[in-house]
Formats: sequence, C-alpha cells, structure tokens
Amino acid sequence: MKIGTPVEFKLPDKVVHGHLYKKGTLRNRAQVIDNSNIIWRVPEGLLKVRKGSRRNTIVTKLDLERSKYRVGDLVTFHSRGTVHSGIIFKLNPTKAVVQLKSGDQWTVPYNLLQLVLSQNPSRASSGRVQKISDKARSLMDTHGLKEWNLRFDESIRSLGKCNYRDRIISLSRSHVLDGKEEDIIDTILHEIAHAIAGPKARHGPEWKKVAIQIGATPRSYFKHEE
Repeated sequence: MKIGTPVEFKLPDKVVHGHLYKKGTLRNRAQVIDNSNIIWRVPEGLLKVRKGSRRNTIVTKLDLERSKYRVGDLVTFHSRGTVHSGIIFKLNPTKAVVQLKSGDQWTVPYNLLQLVLSQNPSRASSGRVQKISDKARSLMDTHGLKEWNLRFDESIRSLGKCNYRDRIISLSRSHVLDGKEEDIIDTILHEIAHAIAGPKARHGPEWKKVAIQIGATPRSYFKHEE
C-alpha cells in the first residue's frame, strides 16, 4: 500500500475509514488518519484497502494545534481543578513541555493549552500552515507530482525532505511558521526538483538544471536566517 491509500479497519463497535498515513514496520504499527484527522495506530495486517480517492495532502488537527505555540510562550492549562501557568520549554510532536514558576515541568497536550502571551506577537498565525500547504500542493501538482504526498515534520536542521521510496515531500513546521514566505516557497521548489531529478542526482548538475527550470535557487543546502 502507498501512503495516502484509502483504507479501513474494524473495531468492536464500528468500522473506521481513513487513509494510510505511515507504513508499519516489524516493531511499529501502521498509522491511519481518519476522516476527522485523528491518527490511529493499527497492525498493517488488519487494514483493508477501500474504494475512494488517495489523500495526497495531510494536515492534521495536531499540525494546526501545535502551530499555535512557540518556545517561550506564556500559557495556562487546567489539571484536576487547578489552573497552572508557565512557559513553554519544548515543543514535542504531540505535547508541549511547560515549565512552571516552581521549576516543575509538565507535559501537556496542545489542545489543553491556552495562550496568554506570545514571545513574538508579530509572528505568523497558525493559518500559515494551511496556506503553505495549499501553495505546496499546487506547485507539486503543476510539476507532475500529483501522486506524491505532502507532510509537515518537526525537523530543525532540515527545512525540507524528499522521500523517494514513499513519495513524500515534507516541510519543517518551524520553517513554515517562522521563515520568510519566499524562502519557504524556494524550499518547496528545492524538494520538487529532487523529486523530478531522482535520488541519483543528489545536488549535482542534473538536479541544478531542474531547479533552475522550475524556479528554485540551485544551492545544495538551506539554513535559517539568524
């Protein structure tokens, strides 16, 4: 099964419909994103391919929830009837680490947080994730990558990645949220050029030729602005 394939699996009380989000391995279960954008972890052997369209762009509820926050933001959350206040210390894939004034650290799901004060009030809103997603999808389709999937990841060192095996272009969420829009578009085109040129091209002449043709800056690496 390819990433984005429509699948279903049975629970004791219902059948869940969704799309393959991540393939399973010997140690880990496959991940399925349902029609409500909830991620399920299911043994791949229990999945059944169903009729329907592939899902080639996956922006989850968690993508949008996590995108509301940055390290250093002042937030509150409730626990057992008590309101706690603290600073976001770390942003993990599914939960934030919040440090209280006492020094204690709590791991809190993003949907339970309330933003009180942003470290950078002028930053881009979480709506940029959807905006960039739409733009990236349009560029991928225009350049013949309709069968490729678009994702966001937690990478800090890499602004974008091209997964040839699973046909996935992924973008760093922090880059999408805090980078300049023209740099983000350049990153998208950079990865599209990799997809077109193929894995053997790396950052060589063939990749540079494709990059120039589609409007990407033909350089072999990207780094955040200081």
